[in-house]
Amino acid sequence: MKKRIAYLVMAGMLTFTGCAGIGTSEDAGEPAETAEVAEPEADEPETADAETGSEDEASADEIAMDNADGDFMPSSFVEEASKKDKFKDYDEIISYLTKGQGYTKIKIKGYNGEVLAITDSVDAEKHGIEVAFYGEVGGIVKNIGNAFSSEKEYPIAVGNDLVYACYTDYYEALFLNPDGDGLMVKDNISKDGNTYSGFLRETNSFDEAATKDFTGGEKEFKEYWKNYEAATPITFTVVE
Repeated sequence: MKKRIAYLVMAGMLTFTGCAGIGTSEDAGEPAETAEVAEPEADEPETADAETGSEDEASADEIAMDNADGDFMPSSFVEEASKKDKFKDYDEIISYLTKGQGYTKIKIKGYNGEVLAITDSVDAEKHGIEVAFYGEVGGIVKNIGNAFSSEKEYPIAVGNDLVYACYTDYYEALFLNPDGDGLMVKDNISKDGNTYSGFLRETNSFDEAATKDFTGGEKEFKEYWKNYEAATPITFTVVE
């Protein structure tokens, strides 16, 4: 990076010097005008210094973005803050959290070990309705999915190693996909008026044959909702 800065500064100085040289060559036969051309040459160091400062400021932004890929798009609030989407371990992610944000570790079906769960906002019960999950994939800690609830009365919960993201007239259970690198919807049921729709999975398989449509009504929906009621809202450690 330092070499790149030096090359850019040198290129700017050469451009400036070249222009001055051309002007001096054209007016060589007139002493008075030649003296006038000498004045910008005296100011040249100041111009070069200003240009160097500009390049240094630009490089600081580039260095910050070099921590992420060229197509970097943050998957969570911690990635927006760190300008990174890959981390060495859970502790590094936690180090970017600020006051009022929360973290904890949980088990999710399909993942070998514990997953780090973080939230941008924790309520009085230390629960959250928007949660990002991080796990180790191929030796790198990265985001493996997020879960959302639109109502504070129904925080994100965990039960039987499944993540539940539910709210009024909406039920969703999640686990890890068969590759172990991302959250996958196990069951999804929603109500629109008097109509229920959705799909159900018995296993975390990409095979369409393992997925079936939800064809029940209110009674069947309430049976699935009992899974959420039996689950435990995720409790976070709050950063002070």
